Amino acid sequence: MNLRCTFSAAALVAASAFSHHASASLMIEANYNGLSGQTVQVSHNSVNSSVQAGLMQFNLHANTDLSILPFDVIGMSVDAFCVEFTQGVLSGWQSYELVETSQVFSATQSQAIERLFTAYHTEVGTASSNNAAFQLALWEIVHETAPSWDLTQGSFTTSTNGAVLDLASGWLQSLDSIESQFSLYVLTNANSQNQLVFSGVPLDTPTSVPAPATLGLFGLGALLLLRRRKSS
Repeated sequence: MNLRCTFSAAALVAASAFSHHASASLMIEANYNGLSGQTVQVSHNSVNSSVQAGLMQFNLHANTDLSILPFDVIGMSVDAFCVEFTQGVLSGWQSYELVETSQVFSATQSQAIERLFTAYHTEVGTASSNNAAFQLALWEIVHETAPSWDLTQGSFTTSTNGAVLDLASGWLQSLDSIESQFSLYVLTNANSQNQLVFSGVPLDTPTSVPAPATLGLFGLGALLLLRRRKSS
């Protein structure tokens, strides 16, 4: 799996531009390429399911312009976590719209997801149990309707015990003490699972600066003004 935890200047500039044009659609062709995780038992609104929980990989189409993406891409693939476990992921090339988390989740959910990524993204990819724990924590944030996140009670629960449950529960309980440092994006498709792209963009993205030619004009203007003051 390709985990992207470093960020280039080009990606930061693209993220800034994307953020300022959030209403514009950015369509991406992607193909599901597998999952690294574990099978877990979950219940949502009293409906029990046995599902795969873990880190997913999607190949990007060869004609994808990587320079317009707000995050870095290694090779031609992106890693992601499922948002809608009740909907299947379609095989083959699918068209996804890339949007900010604020366009999919509530403000509380978006903040919690960003905090979860900020604190624990380095734990993902190191073991299948960690991948499954991150997925369970994400589903709890997205699907729980109770005022607090608890994987053992509420509208979304899991009967999976052991290290995965303990890890996910510990991460969820720590979120209030974490300060978000990244913004995240979601791949949306009406007929396939929405996917949280597992590649964050630092919140301190640089602001635009004047181009060199513009700076030259500013410098010339200041010089002329200084000469006028001296001659007066």
